Amino acid sequence: MRQLTDIAYPALVFIVSIVVWEFGARAGWFPPYVLPAPSSIVARIGDTADLMLHHAVVTSFEIILGFVLAVIIGVALAAMIVFVRTIDKAFYPWLVVVQVIPKVALGPLLVVWLGFGFLPKVLLAFLLSFFPVMISAMVGLRSIDNDSMFLLRSMGADPIKIFRHLQLPSALPGIFGSMKVAITLATVGAIVGEFIGANEGLGYVLVTANGVLDTTLIFVALTWISVLALVFYGAIAMLENMSVHWHVSHRSRAAQALA
Repeated sequence: MRQLTDIAYPALVFIVSIVVWEFGARAGWFPPYVLPAPSSIVARIGDTADLMLHHAVVTSFEIILGFVLAVIIGVALAAMIVFVRTIDKAFYPWLVVVQVIPKVALGPLLVVWLGFGFLPKVLLAFLLSFFPVMISAMVGLRSIDNDSMFLLRSMGADPIKIFRHLQLPSALPGIFGSMKVAITLATVGAIVGEFIGANEGLGYVLVTANGVLDTTLIFVALTWISVLALVFYGAIAMLENMSVHWHVSHRSRAAQALA
């Protein structure tokens, strides 16, 4: 019953908002070039489905590749920083310095260096999503109970086994939490990269529609972007539920659902 209520309230708010928006558009409260009616947006989504699907596939590849690189490199760097003191002292301060540079400001430079192809968008998605993963992995790997560590060592476990059976599983909940943040940042990075220089992708559609004041097409592109981000976020949440179902946060949620 509680799960049904959790779905019903947001759905009700969404439906009421759409009805009021549609009524206001038909009543002439605002011109169509400022805020088109939801029915016009839905009709345009159907008319442009094939074209938008092509652009969505391009943007999806940029998001996924940038995100995967961020997770792999972020976790690997976190492990090296945690376990190798020299790397921690030599590279971690510079990683922080690079992080505080506005990534959007790097976009034009990436286009100059790498051209208008696929790579600048992937790199921008990676740069935006990498740091949260690395920081969460570092915190998780360092937040290990000493008693558990001593117990494994007393049983003859080598560092690799300790990492595989204790440290990495302990860090996974935090890593998955950061991955949810990272996938949204990767989406932003790919779209911004397409703003700066592209000839395909949902960001390119937004720029083109804005240039001709096609507000309906802007909302169509925004709808596709939102759906993509939600699908990716949901996929990570499902993977999290399968991978760390043993964690106390998931057990407490399951208990609340049964209550």
